[in-house]
Amino acid sequence: MDNKPEELKDIMYSWLISEIKQAEYAGVEVKVDGRHYSLGDAEQLKQVMENSYYMKSYTGDEHGRIVQIDFERITSV
Repeated sequence: MDNKPEELKDIMYSWLISEIKQAEYAGVEVKVDGRHYSLGDAEQLKQVMENSYYMKSYTGDEHGRIVQIDFERITSV
């Protein structure tokens, strides 16, 4: 990839907002670094993500349904 760091951050932010939108539509909780976020927190979330990159993981229930999406900060790439 030949993107500048700022472009990568904008891409990651857009990706995260898209994921939150889809999760809210499906009724799935979203957490970033252990804190619940919704689309209403978009501006605050952009500040939280300003200097970091994130990885997505899923939490399922006993029936295998996704009940939570977690985004955890990646400390080294």
